[in-house]
Amino acid sequence: MDVRGAVYANGTPVQIYDCNGTGAQKWVLNRGSTKVKVFGQNFCLDAGSSPANGVGMKIWQCYDDLRAQQWYYGPDNSLTLDGTAFCLDLTNGVLTNSNQLQTWQCYSGNGNQIWTE
Repeated sequence: MDVRGAVYANGTPVQIYDCNGTGAQKWVLNRGSTKVKVFGQNFCLDAGSSPANGVGMKIWQCYDDLRAQQWYYGPDNSLTLDGTAFCLDLTNGVLTNSNQLQTWQCYSGNGNQIWTE
């Protein structure tokens, strides 16, 4: 996961990008109920106010108890938006740089929804 252009501002898209070791690709998360926070920044992975299939992921200033920023990192390595049936998803399974991540209905074993540290 990568913060597009390393622009730390509300609404910056979160995308897939070749690993390059920059801060834009460093995230903090824990198993179970968690925020997905950009390391060293006060920005979190944010699913927006109306979760649905195809909603593009972005960063937003971290807020306590903001539902759009509450995730569950499960033992199957999926990231589910807490209280919903939507998972963090690699859009169309395309590994091309700049492909923005999205939410999509969770499907067990869907490779587009498996995330490892």
